[in-house]
Amino acid sequence: MRAASMRGARTILAGALIAFGAFAVGAAPGGNGKGNDKSNEKAGKKNERPDALLIVNGKIHTMDGTDRIVNEVLVMNGRFVEMGKNIPRNDKARVIDVGGRTVIPGIIDAHNHIVLVGNRPGWHTGMEHVFTIAEAVAAYQARAATVPAGEFVTTIGPIAAMQFPEQRLPNLSELDAVPRPVYIQAAQGGASTNSAGKAWLQARGVTVADNGTVAGGAAGTTLALRLLREQLLTPATRQRSATDALQYYNTLGITTHRDAGAFHSELPSGGIANENVYTMHRPFLALDRAKELPSRIRVDFLHQDAANDITLPTLSDRLRNSFPFFGNDWMRTGGIGEFTGGGVPGLRAIAANGWRGEDHTLNLTAFNQQVTDREIVNAEIPLNGLRWILSHVPQTTDSLVNRWKAMGGGLLVGWGPTRTRAAGAPAIGPVYRTLFDNGIPLGYHSDGGDITVINPWLNFYTMITGRNLRGDLVNDNQVLTRQETMWLATAANKWFIWEDDVGSIEPGNHADFVVLDRDFFTIPDAQIPRVQSVLTVIGGKVKYDAGVVQVPKGD
Repeated sequence: MRAASMRGARTILAGALIAFGAFAVGAAPGGNGKGNDKSNEKAGKKNERPDALLIVNGKIHTMDGTDRIVNEVLVMNGRFVEMGKNIPRNDKARVIDVGGRTVIPGIIDAHNHIVLVGNRPGWHTGMEHVFTIAEAVAAYQARAATVPAGEFVTTIGPIAAMQFPEQRLPNLSELDAVPRPVYIQAAQGGASTNSAGKAWLQARGVTVADNGTVAGGAAGTTLALRLLREQLLTPATRQRSATDALQYYNTLGITTHRDAGAFHSELPSGGIANENVYTMHRPFLALDRAKELPSRIRVDFLHQDAANDITLPTLSDRLRNSFPFFGNDWMRTGGIGEFTGGGVPGLRAIAANGWRGEDHTLNLTAFNQQVTDREIVNAEIPLNGLRWILSHVPQTTDSLVNRWKAMGGGLLVGWGPTRTRAAGAPAIGPVYRTLFDNGIPLGYHSDGGDITVINPWLNFYTMITGRNLRGDLVNDNQVLTRQETMWLATAANKWFIWEDDVGSIEPGNHADFVVLDRDFFTIPDAQIPRVQSVLTVIGGKVKYDAGVVQVPKGD
């Protein structure tokens, strides 16, 4: 009786949500953030020594809609004030001479799984910037120097065998040069360890081959990861991993992440894409409360209610008890996705309550179904203005894209540097050029952190050359220019995170920018994957400094 009553109550609630939008908080977030500009200006007038930076001697790509490249930018109180050349000097401003280097707006990854990366067990270590086994081992050795004896150095997700000429992960004998237990589990499958890690895993029932490969396929890696999570994860280690994850991607130029959720597991799971979706944000929230977030994060909520369950058992509670676009400039909620859950009833409830919704598609059949389902809802509740998203879209047709465009929808593309293409098989999409030229809202995402990589430069390489990390041509005749690719990852992604004051270097925008170690716009294609930041500034604050550019200390 109790179960039946609760089911009946949920049915009534779902109906109310759908029919009346009873818990709506408004379809649009609080404008473009520039409502704060006046208060910032007033604060600047009152502050006798404003927090000011003057960036000089750079090739500064503003991405302001005119492809303008300037030499200097002035930042005050965390926002861009002026850009051009020969900006008047002010003794209150710290001058940073970038030595002719290329500067870009902070990169926005409009859909990844950074929260998963931030909840990994052990001393989790990003490894998407290395391209030989020797480089990987050296990076692990450097990491081990900061890790207490006996504790695991791990990489779970942000690494792929395709990064290395050997097309494999480092093996046991190579990893034995690292004086700590090591566990690596690649985004595209496979896991490897060293002798110390092998002893720990085998003592707990995990079979490890002589070369350090975890045996048993998916079952073996599932057991290994579950054990590591059970025994190594605590609130303190989760907060450390969250910090490390965001700091790592600062070194690669990402200043804003939009997280697309996880598959729910109530208890520690062996699934690389699994976490407890009700608790996994706690380390990030703790960092936000302490004002210690290394970069901006936007959080979407993934739901998987069955399409035939009109009670919407999890989605209805989310719509009733949460708020879209709620938070601050560093951490803010977003919409429902990467999966909306609940089929058409779920889409209807999301639209009625003014939330953004996102689902992914992996083939043409799925893309057709997603567009068709949204047309059903759009006939009842217009979607135009809600900025709904379909992501990945490896297969599309012009007709379906135009139908989605007519509803005000957008598409996210990227997601490809570790993909493969069989000899003689059709090109593997997305059709970047066709979609870019269509004019539909189009943005960049990596979808990385669990099944692929986050590093934007690896993804950009594929979008620009049509090749995967191994060099195979997987998507010919649909490539973009470097300017177009960078625009998708900066200014174009304003639309997808619903914020106008990031993504470009313009007066009033948040001062998020990256000084690159090489000129992305002119280097040979083969160097694109190796691009890194030498200086990452977010909100006018230096969040990563490689020590290459001299940065004067503040007052």
